Amino acid sequence: MSIFKSIVMAIPLILTLNINSQSFEALEEIVVTAQKKEENLQETPIAITAITESAIDDLDIANVVDLAGMAPNVHIINTPSNNTASTIAIRGGVTINPAITWEPTVGMYLDGVYIGKGQGSIFDVVDLERVEILRGPQGTLYGRNTLGGAINLISKKPSGEGLSSKITIGNYGLKQTQLIADYEIGSNFYTKLILNSKKRGGYVNNAGSPYQAAQGVVPNAVADHLELDTIDSKGYKLMFAFEGDNTSINLTFDETDQDNIPPFAQLTNTIPNWSAAFGVGASARTGGLKLWPIELFQNDDRQAVAHINTPTYELSVVKGTSLTIAQDTSLGTLKVIWSKRKTDWDDRLDLDGGPFPIADTERHTKYEAETLEVQLSGSTDNMEYVFGYYTLEDDAYTANPQSFFGGGTVFAQNYSGTSDAEAFFGQITWAIADKWDLTVGARKTEEDKTGFKEYVGIFSQAGQGSFDDTSGTFIISHDYSENTNLYLKFADGFKAGGINAEAPNPFEALKPYAPETIESTEIGLKGRYFDDRMMLNIAYFDNEHEDMQISYFTADAAAASQVLNNSADISGLEIETTSIINDSTRLMLNLSTLDSEFTGNQVASDGFLLEQVPYSPETTVYASLEKDFGNYRMRLDHSRIGEHPSFPYSSKDPRAALTNLASRGITDFRILTEPMENMQLNFWIKNLNNKHHRMSAIPFGPAFGQLTVSYFNAPRTIGMDIHYKF
Repeated sequence: MSIFKSIVMAIPLILTLNINSQSFEALEEIVVTAQKKEENLQETPIAITAITESAIDDLDIANVVDLAGMAPNVHIINTPSNNTASTIAIRGGVTINPAITWEPTVGMYLDGVYIGKGQGSIFDVVDLERVEILRGPQGTLYGRNTLGGAINLISKKPSGEGLSSKITIGNYGLKQTQLIADYEIGSNFYTKLILNSKKRGGYVNNAGSPYQAAQGVVPNAVADHLELDTIDSKGYKLMFAFEGDNTSINLTFDETDQDNIPPFAQLTNTIPNWSAAFGVGASARTGGLKLWPIELFQNDDRQAVAHINTPTYELSVVKGTSLTIAQDTSLGTLKVIWSKRKTDWDDRLDLDGGPFPIADTERHTKYEAETLEVQLSGSTDNMEYVFGYYTLEDDAYTANPQSFFGGGTVFAQNYSGTSDAEAFFGQITWAIADKWDLTVGARKTEEDKTGFKEYVGIFSQAGQGSFDDTSGTFIISHDYSENTNLYLKFADGFKAGGINAEAPNPFEALKPYAPETIESTEIGLKGRYFDDRMMLNIAYFDNEHEDMQISYFTADAAAASQVLNNSADISGLEIETTSIINDSTRLMLNLSTLDSEFTGNQVASDGFLLEQVPYSPETTVYASLEKDFGNYRMRLDHSRIGEHPSFPYSSKDPRAALTNLASRGITDFRILTEPMENMQLNFWIKNLNNKHHRMSAIPFGPAFGQLTVSYFNAPRTIGMDIHYKF
């Protein structure tokens, strides 16, 4: 019997059980630490979305991509061709390419530790207490690379809760197990061990390359894995905690190992008669291989069968160690956060997604980072304050061999970079009058960077730069009434410049790009109404980016990207509301708009202008409806992302239409039950209507006959979670 049939047959039985019901009486109070101190979400004068532990459990949030679509003007996807790298955009701030020498525009933090790169940023994050999504900029308290905002992943600390487990099964061969052992091993001394394993078969079957088999030139090199877009992940997290009267110590070790087959690069466009233009039949360009018409393999819908010619893989090992010590003193709480993180990341891709050896590439990446942050936070009768020092050192390296047209063109490059950054920051909030608060903050940043590029067998080059900036925050907030808070915020941020280490030719690689700065104005309202049965948050912002670091894809001689500086003006409206309709019904609705445009006229190397701010949909919607039926609870979640470009090309550039992504909507359905006090069963259907949407697209440009590949969302998946506490 299939897993699908087993789950369907089990649902009626579960619904008849005498289980604990849940009623909605009032909205829970949410405490956040977005400003380096504990405070009520509704009293925090910044735009922030908090996802609670109960929502995390309901939605099975285990990594940053699981947050996609939930918060206004927050856009998160898997980076094309990878299940272990992410692309995150908040309020139009985004870095498209996760190349290891480039910096993201949105900061990601795990328990206060900065996750500095897009590569390797999708890893197991289980047993979370809360997620805080701070829309940007967040330059004063969070510093580097938070022009778009910051995402805080906050783990549950060890507390002696005992032994618990979670088992997940689903279609496509999904099997996931999670075991948590949380015990008190001494007076105020706790330890927690989390083990996690996840396997899933592929969404796409690979039939291999027909031309290889027909001509007997190369055997079917992909026969060893006939499924694409698979997941095989194992990880652990070991935590030690001491909670004394005035002292707390937390030591954490974590590691996630992934051995995946990457998502399928699906061919969605070529010029007419592509094969004729590029030489059907044996040619030097194709390494003597006779090609069949590639147009036969072009498809605009999500494919279930592929015909790639290259064996592909995606290997990722992400590990980290962190130590947090907090001590209460007469001046306040002194906190020290030290961390060391390491990523080993390798992949091999069939970039063209077709059966012919047109474009193949490999990346072999190593990354290490060490950070230290010291904070002092406290309060007096009319003032709250936080001061701190932050330092980061990192080292990144990637080897990137590429092969085009059957080996007719071989391009090998190695690039690397280092960063050495430090900052001093402080923020003070005064109660300047009855119901009025004033917040002032500043951050002084200095950063040194190096970049190195080696064109294997040709030459190498190095570059360096030093960057510094002082960014600030000014917020005035007013308790307009017992239920309503208003605020006005002025803030700016800074992102250091760098070297175009991935550029495809030496002339571009020699060109450094400038630091990016942002000036932001935000006005907001936060309220709770109808006896705490409705929450309403509204924010309007206008962000002016100077020298915005825009990455765009080039394929003149190799598959590579480079950064150009342009200016942009991005504004938008964000509305978040949660309402208890009655004792059994709760509705959440998040709406946002975005108006973005480049205000400069930066010309790309191919002569086209960069005009469209990528991953900036004009509208986003997220709705969640929960209904309690006594024996079970149903939850319906719907997210909709408006039309938007995935690259910054102009309307006159033929690549623009090819990489514009249509609006998309995804609906998920869940039945949540608690048949006994220590058990929870969740039945879920993701992508209920089995919609297929392009999530991203990569244009190879005129040098490759406008060949374009796309990446689609996951098909309908069905499964069941079993939570049990021993």
